[in-house]
Amino acid sequence: MGALSLLQTLVVVLATLAGSTVLASLGFGIGMVATPVLLLVLDPQTAVVMLNAVSVPITGLLVWQTRRHLNVRDSLPIILLGLAGALVGAYVLSTSGDRVLRLSIVVLIILLAAATAFNPARLRGRVPYPKVVGGLIGFFVGVMLGSLAIGGPLLVLFVLSRGWDRHSIRAFLSLYLFVIMVSATVGYIPAGLFTQERTMLTLVALPPALLGFWLGNRLAGRMNEGLFRRVAIGVIVASSVSVLVRELASI
Repeated sequence: MGALSLLQTLVVVLATLAGSTVLASLGFGIGMVATPVLLLVLDPQTAVVMLNAVSVPITGLLVWQTRRHLNVRDSLPIILLGLAGALVGAYVLSTSGDRVLRLSIVVLIILLAAATAFNPARLRGRVPYPKVVGGLIGFFVGVMLGSLAIGGPLLVLFVLSRGWDRHSIRAFLSLYLFVIMVSATVGYIPAGLFTQERTMLTLVALPPALLGFWLGNRLAGRMNEGLFRRVAIGVIVASSVSVLVRELASI
């Protein structure tokens, strides 16, 4: 990738600003919001590497901010398996793309989100062996985030089914994403994915990401429990449809 054009710079700034605002307000969604836009001007590897790297300081700030609401006992197994998944995802990103897997998971997300949107409590208490299922989802989402910067909604649907309140959800997702982003970013280095150009791009994206963090925090303080869940489901459905359409159009 050569020097950034003015158009590329503007798209990167706006996409990162929007994605980090959603991340700070909901605790997830930066990849689902920013990636489809970034792919208009960047190749997939560059978009994923940059977005995951710039997410490290943002999720780190969220971890510190939400630490009092974290349920460590329930969160730790999911996070540790997600850590392993992120390293696998970094390897997948460096070796190949996986369109079939991405299409499959997006379709699954849309179906689950559509079912949950009518009544978020419908899945509550109905997930069998939640500790085992949670660990498997944590690993799988780690792979998806490490390789595609997309996958968080599946984990969001799982924690919604557990009946956690919005503060606990934000705290858990913040720590999970922080661990995943750090793990994936470190994994990109030996895989040869962190070029000088991508490092510069990350530095360009950092200021709008920090501004988005500030904006998202202001929004988060104004949302009640019901609005939080509706917005979360809305982001899942809308962004999943956009990814699905983009992938089908490129086949």
